[in-house]
Amino acid sequence: MSSKRSRRKSQPHEFIFPIHTRTIAQIRYDSLSRVMTVVYHDGRSTTTTGIQGPAMLRILAQRPLERSPFLLQTVI
Repeated sequence: MSSKRSRRKSQPHEFIFPIHTRTIAQIRYDSLSRVMTVVYHDGRSTTTTGIQGPAMLRILAQRPLERSPFLLQTVI
C-alpha cells in the first residue's frame, strides 16, 4: 500500500499536526479562515469550517500526536 502524503510547507497561519491513529494521518488547521482538514491514511480528507482556536485545541487533545524528539524537547 503506497501512501501519497503531501509534504507541503505550512504558512504562518497554517498548522499541520501529524496524528498517530489507525485512520487519521494528520490534521491541518488554517487560523485565518478557521478551516480544519482531517487527512486520512488512505488519502481521503474531510474539511470543516468555522472551527475556532480553543475548539481546535480540544480536538487535538483527544488525539495522540506523533512522537517527535522536537516536541518532547519543547515540552520539557
